[in-house]
Amino acid sequence: MARFWGFALMAQAVLALGPARMRDAMRSVVDVVDNGFVEHGLAPRADVSTAKKPLRCFQVANPDMLPKGLVVDDEIIDGPSSDHPSCQVTLMEHVFANSYGRPFVAKYEPPSCAFQKVMLNLTVVSEGRQYDRLAIMWLGDTEVWRTSTAEPKAHPGIVWTAWKDTTNYRSLWRRPQTLIFDLGNLVNEKYTGSFNATLTATFQDGYASSPAARPADRIVPFSALRGSQGLGSAFTYPDERAQLLATLPRNIDRAVVSIAASGQADEEFWWSNVPERGVKAFTNLTLPGLSSFREVRLWIDGHLAGLSWPYPVVFTGGISPPLHRPLVGPQAFDMREQEIDVTPWLGLLCNGREYNFTMEIVGEGDAVVYRYWVLSAKIFLWLDKEGSVTKGSRPVVNITAPDFTPHVDLSLNKYLKYKQTIKRRLRVKSYIRRADNQTVSESWTQKFIMTNDGYLKDGGNFQQVKALYKGEDTAAQHEDTYQYYYAAYAYPISTTYASKAPDGQYSLTIDANLTQGMELVINGPTAFPNGLEPFMHKMPAHMHGTNVKTVRSGHAFFYQLNGGNSSGGFGSTRQTYALGARGLDFNQMTNPDFISDPLLYTRDVSVDNETVTQDRQYVYQSRKGAIDRTAPARLFLPGDQFAPMLIKGRGGSRVFSGEQLAVDHGKVLAPPSPPPPPAKVENPEHEAEDKAMLVPEEPTDENPSGALAKLVNELKKEIKQDDIRKRLEEENGKEKGIRGAGRRQEASKAALDDL
Repeated sequence: MARFWGFALMAQAVLALGPARMRDAMRSVVDVVDNGFVEHGLAPRADVSTAKKPLRCFQVANPDMLPKGLVVDDEIIDGPSSDHPSCQVTLMEHVFANSYGRPFVAKYEPPSCAFQKVMLNLTVVSEGRQYDRLAIMWLGDTEVWRTSTAEPKAHPGIVWTAWKDTTNYRSLWRRPQTLIFDLGNLVNEKYTGSFNATLTATFQDGYASSPAARPADRIVPFSALRGSQGLGSAFTYPDERAQLLATLPRNIDRAVVSIAASGQADEEFWWSNVPERGVKAFTNLTLPGLSSFREVRLWIDGHLAGLSWPYPVVFTGGISPPLHRPLVGPQAFDMREQEIDVTPWLGLLCNGREYNFTMEIVGEGDAVVYRYWVLSAKIFLWLDKEGSVTKGSRPVVNITAPDFTPHVDLSLNKYLKYKQTIKRRLRVKSYIRRADNQTVSESWTQKFIMTNDGYLKDGGNFQQVKALYKGEDTAAQHEDTYQYYYAAYAYPISTTYASKAPDGQYSLTIDANLTQGMELVINGPTAFPNGLEPFMHKMPAHMHGTNVKTVRSGHAFFYQLNGGNSSGGFGSTRQTYALGARGLDFNQMTNPDFISDPLLYTRDVSVDNETVTQDRQYVYQSRKGAIDRTAPARLFLPGDQFAPMLIKGRGGSRVFSGEQLAVDHGKVLAPPSPPPPPAKVENPEHEAEDKAMLVPEEPTDENPSGALAKLVNELKKEIKQDDIRKRLEEENGKEKGIRGAGRRQEASKAALDDL
């Protein structure tokens, strides 16, 4: 077994990939020819050669409809709804290497074909060693798609395909634009992975039917407005003030602000931060604080208009990299924006004056968050009759104060326990008169609740988190008797994370569990596609909403050799996903529970060591039937598979987490200081609980996860043996002669007793 592990842990040489070779690799993946023509880079999986292919990474999400059929990842899983004319345009072919502050910029001209629907495809190939990176696509100053990259590996590397329905930005697509794709990356002799990205748009006619609101007549960017300089326009908060001065049209019928917010650097794992009372639980170490509560606040001329609680996205290097390959976490490839209906403010916004829109992000005690958040927003406007003026009363805002309670229990240098809770409620109401001369009440109501329990010990190197973030949003008219828009969301996340810095060649090991979930209900006229669009041709007319329920759970072991020069790991993950339809009747409109009326799509995926061992998919009224694939698990992975983690510190996808250099939007930042070496802390009270969370299943012939657990335990044993060898070598260097030999025998016996 020792020989097996010695081979498994050999470092692999990783070479930088030149643009030409990257381009060839991309073409081999994208140009799948079927019946003599390229079908949007897609074909049934059985038609694609498996020789020397990059590992295909993917995110479980709603399917999308293309001219050739229903698509998931790189595969057409069902036939088309009908034959609508379409055309395809390549918007970008670009290699992102040293690209901080140097986004891809191109002029976009509307296509010659008529179109109602716009579907984007992003396909990326990468190989080498690299961190995951945040990326944003802009049309001018308006954010269209926020995504992130998967972490690459050695040749033949990885590939992924992501889709986004951008029909809601149709008013922008019909005018010339500056297209900006901002993917900051850093390549050197250590971090060798470039990202070869191809972005295409499929413009399709004949898709006017949608359960969402019709595409907005006008979209006002709420961003840093750097598009004219050929730069991305996201605010870096709190370094930059998130502010917009705007005079809006006077004939607005409805207005919705959408907010995109992503924590980075010190705020990437905000959901695992501790209450302020616990930041000094361990001597000489300050834990990340301001609690696990984060709130984005939207203000209009100094008045609070709405709130957004972000989804806790875990990027593909987060916690433990083997958790995310090839199955990435929820929203990693397509981050959802929060909608805030500001229709109750139209009486002010339509009076012809300039108004000041601002955003802020706060944590515990209304304190400004740490550095930093990538933040932007936009205002979707649906207009009334030309020449009309919308009038109304000044809105009345009622909001409860944050009732945050930390419930901290700590023993200095031994442990920290906390049970955080907070509830929030906001209601905005006014009376609005539109072009029809009818005065109606307009209200916007939001409710939020958070529970977040945590436990830390071993100098902060062991942490458990169990959290739940929930909310409901409702837009209503006629004294709340007519609720026309409803959203409900629940974001559970839990993790157990144990990191060690052994002696010898192993500089870091991480044993981690992660469970993420998302329950999302969208009903009524949303500003974004809600997932029902591909099934509309099968749906009764009264179906206007959807609900999604997904759970993703995994266990991984990560190791790092020689100060980060080589790394590897093992992982096992499973995700279930369900998409259901719902109607506008009273029982379904504002019901936060999962409703399948009917069940539209399900997927059940299991991954062991980068192999998809099970993939089952169901499609409502499918012409091809259910998909059910299985494959044997891999029990061996070569080393040098991941970008290095922070030594003796929390890992993750920090865009500047290299020890040598930190780069953000062209600025050189000081790298974070690693915490001191962890002290051994005994805590019998929680020891059984810790072991129950971390001990994997026993190996069985039927259970691949059990086999994986056996390999992980063998690796742990190998690491401990390496520590012992180093101790013996030190003794050998100190002791001489027969007396020294006797002491070495005693040291050897003591070391074996440790095992």
